[in-house]
Amino acid sequence: MQTDTFWLEDFLPLMRCPDTHQPLRRATAEECVNLGVSVALATQDGSQYFIIDEGIPILLPRVVR
Repeated sequence: MQTDTFWLEDFLPLMRCPDTHQPLRRATAEECVNLGVSVALATQDGSQYFIIDEGIPILLPRVVR
C-alpha cells in the first residue's frame, strides 16, 4: 500500500542522514525497485537508503556491533 508523501517536499530540504549527516533526496524509481519498495529516501551519494513505511520515513542510524 502506498501512502501519500506529498508533505515530504516541504521537509526534505531539512532532513539529514542520521549516520553521515548528508542531505536526503527521494530515491529514484530504479533504486526503489532494487530495494523492493515503492518509495524511499537516499543520501545524496546513494550510499544509504531509508524506506518510507505508511508515509513515515524510517530514519534509524546503523547499529555497529
